[in-house]
Amino acid sequence: MNASPDFPIDSTRKIRQDNLRRLINARSIVFVGGAAAASGVDYCRALGFTGDVYAVHPSREELSGIPCVKSVADLPAVPDAAWIAVSTERSIDVVRELREFGTAGAVLYTAGFSETGDRTFEQRLIEAAGPMALVGPNCIGVINYLDGVPIALTQGLGTERPDHGVALIAQSGTIIGNMVMSERSVSVSHLLSMGNQSVTDIADAIEAVADDPRVDAILLYIEGLKDAPAFARAATRAFNQGKTLVALKAGVSKAGQELALAHTGSLAGSPELYEAFFRRLGIISVNTFPELLEMSKMLAFRGMPGGNRLMIETCSGTDSGYCADLAERFGVELPPLTPEVRDAVDAVIPGIATASNPLDVTMEQWGDREAQARSLITMLNQSCDGAALIVNFPSQGPTPSYDPAAEAMLDVRAATDLPCYVITNLPEGAPDRIREMLVANNIIPLQGMEDAFSCIGQAARYARRREELETRGGPDARLIPCGDLVPDATLDEQTSKQALAAFGLEIPRSALCGDVDQAVKAAGELGYPVVVKGHGSSLAHKSELGAVAINLATSQEVADAASTILALPGVEQLLVEAMVIDAVAEIIIGIKRDATVGLGIVLGSGGILTELLHDATTLLLPTTRDEVLQALSTLKGFPLLNGFRGRPPGDIEALCDAALSVAAYAEEHADKVMELDVNPLLVRPQELGVVAVDALIRLGKPAS
Repeated sequence: MNASPDFPIDSTRKIRQDNLRRLINARSIVFVGGAAAASGVDYCRALGFTGDVYAVHPSREELSGIPCVKSVADLPAVPDAAWIAVSTERSIDVVRELREFGTAGAVLYTAGFSETGDRTFEQRLIEAAGPMALVGPNCIGVINYLDGVPIALTQGLGTERPDHGVALIAQSGTIIGNMVMSERSVSVSHLLSMGNQSVTDIADAIEAVADDPRVDAILLYIEGLKDAPAFARAATRAFNQGKTLVALKAGVSKAGQELALAHTGSLAGSPELYEAFFRRLGIISVNTFPELLEMSKMLAFRGMPGGNRLMIETCSGTDSGYCADLAERFGVELPPLTPEVRDAVDAVIPGIATASNPLDVTMEQWGDREAQARSLITMLNQSCDGAALIVNFPSQGPTPSYDPAAEAMLDVRAATDLPCYVITNLPEGAPDRIREMLVANNIIPLQGMEDAFSCIGQAARYARRREELETRGGPDARLIPCGDLVPDATLDEQTSKQALAAFGLEIPRSALCGDVDQAVKAAGELGYPVVVKGHGSSLAHKSELGAVAINLATSQEVADAASTILALPGVEQLLVEAMVIDAVAEIIIGIKRDATVGLGIVLGSGGILTELLHDATTLLLPTTRDEVLQALSTLKGFPLLNGFRGRPPGDIEALCDAALSVAAYAEEHADKVMELDVNPLLVRPQELGVVAVDALIRLGKPAS
């Protein structure tokens, strides 16, 4: 599916994206400012920029050897791009002058805008920029390493000029700088530090680099998105062009969300909904910076596996055992050797070694390049998706006894088309010369066993996910637009359930009663057993209050329960319902709202298991039946739906219908639904349906 026509790209954004491409590929740059701008001029020389460099300063004669003019209007030609480091107030005027002069884009290093909590300056800045591609403010710059175009603060960000690599796009300058300067052999094509995203945003940056065939993948560090539909469009386009996006989302904790707002003025949003958003768009989501970096190498050096089956060679029983632990933790399969392959491996390894996967070749084979290669190549004679060597090099000094093992991987690489990895126990266990040798021979050095296995597992799952999305015609970029709301009203249980029933959700036969006698009469008419509940707009958690009595089989039991519940605080009426006695599982269906990415539906184990197991998954709306079914299958409680230990299987089709009914209600009322919970939804045996026995809807209204 392609982006929804509800979110067409506006003409200003299109112009801005074209201007950002011109900035990234600039043939002329002007630096406006003092010492910081001089550092940028020095970086142009260090990276080998071959275009024209200009300088603007009202009083200086020169800037790092470049003659200064006093104002933008005095420039001898219109520059493609500008780098600005002046005061907050003055920067707004400079941006306006550059736009009027015809400059395509600018990087604004200056801070002091929305991250201070006051948006006054930032709004003026936006107006001054117009359709110009303004990157920032509060950022370190933009670098095109491939073509030697730095519009950035300092040459400390590196001077390597690869012929391909991954593009790094982040709001944080420090983080993106650390990624470039890491000892990880990451091949970087572009660096874009987006800062506050006042004008150009992450979506624009993706669009600007996705067309370049030299860009292998796009790595994202996101504090918050300014325009989710635009991001969805850009991510979909990148996916359809074969570019993989990998995202690390900040602000998943309450403190992290507050810090994101203070750092770049970004609202971090709901972590669960962002995770669902990324999955829908075919974006790999990682949890740490090391994972982001290790994944980048797999993408840049064509090391993504087609599946999760890995053949591993070690020289340590400890390494082999830990590999097995990590494989189980991160979803990597270590296929046992077939009898034929086991016999073949036995014939080429030392007598004290045991043919297995992982294969501990023991120190008897250590240092023998030919033997090391032969044993692992022999293991590859059965179906698998990748080959790996576990080895940890000393950080310093010569390593003559270690080198043959790494060199053996060159022979393995020559003998197979599968991805090949050298995995170090610790991140520092891969010296520069070893990494360089491996990368030059298309072998991926993965640093740190935990991160390596996490990335291989992620990559294998991504391969399946990408195939799913390609089968469907690409990612689904549709979103339900949502604005910020403040609380307005909470619907009581019966009103909530009836509202959902109008959209197809099955609810129990029931009666609202004002006293004990009415409750007894209603129970008789409904048929025993019944449930009696307290009812009122303030009763959100009835079970904890003792306001629910179940499995009542006689009129006396109903009378006793009704009398007790009516006496509880907040109880206004009694709700008497026919009891479902054949449920095979309890499910929660909920709706979450995020002003940026829209509405999501939560599916999880329900009833008392909701808080006990934390077993839930989230899908972005709108969704499909296939996505709902797939999401349900990932739950820990799914075996209960599938016929656990001889119990009857549940009516999964009816459960999918129920989820889509709740989704339909939420989409219809997207302008006011703040939160919705159906918990529990009782799933009955196949062909008997489901019943929503409790529901709560909270509504909101736009903030005045």
